[in-house]
Amino acid sequence: MYKQSKPKDLHCCNCSMKSPLFRYLRPEELELVDKSRRRVYFKSGEIIAKQGAPLAHVISFTSGVAKVYIQGAGNRNLILQFIKPTQFLGGPGIYMENIHYFSVSAVVDSSVCFIEINVFKKIIKENVDFAEAFMKELSRNGIFNYERFISLTHKNMPGRIADGLIYLHHEIFNENNFRIEIPRQDLADFTGMSKDSVIRTLKELAEEKTIELQGNTIILTDLKKLERISDLS
Repeated sequence: MYKQSKPKDLHCCNCSMKSPLFRYLRPEELELVDKSRRRVYFKSGEIIAKQGAPLAHVISFTSGVAKVYIQGAGNRNLILQFIKPTQFLGGPGIYMENIHYFSVSAVVDSSVCFIEINVFKKIIKENVDFAEAFMKELSRNGIFNYERFISLTHKNMPGRIADGLIYLHHEIFNENNFRIEIPRQDLADFTGMSKDSVIRTLKELAEEKTIELQGNTIILTDLKKLERISDLS
């Protein structure tokens, strides 16, 4: 299980891992968020939020990497996105039925700050700049998912793998570090493929010297070639 917040947690105004959305908060609102939040630490594989469960908090991600996914029939999951520090998670359930419409779990040891939903809704009502910034963030996530659905339905397996690796390289892992550490099942759930198909496609890319495989670590040895595969597949 997780551990609750440590006594020496930084105040929100001094935390370097808080969401960029927080810059729209007034001092008294930031103080309100700090008093209502609870920082929680999760080990790799632990559930942070459960699809279908009551939504009592919004989430500000502070360390590690996690996956956001929809749970389907037959234990089949579709990963919508991965998240990293400073990202903020709300979702349609805030104003629709007050439930989580997706699950979130830690890919590596991670920490998040849970912020009480009533405090969040109060700020949304009273702070137009914060509300607009939050809506823009939701819109960006929606557009990203639309683009991903095109990849999942129109591209072949090498193209889907290429798209997934390029996204992970640019958006989640350090852009200057070409090492991506991800379980094969997570990559399968992100690209809409079976685990066996992912393993086979990665092996083919490795034989072509586009990537190098070291256990769960994937090293992008030829990013330009990977981008060409994405464009042409």
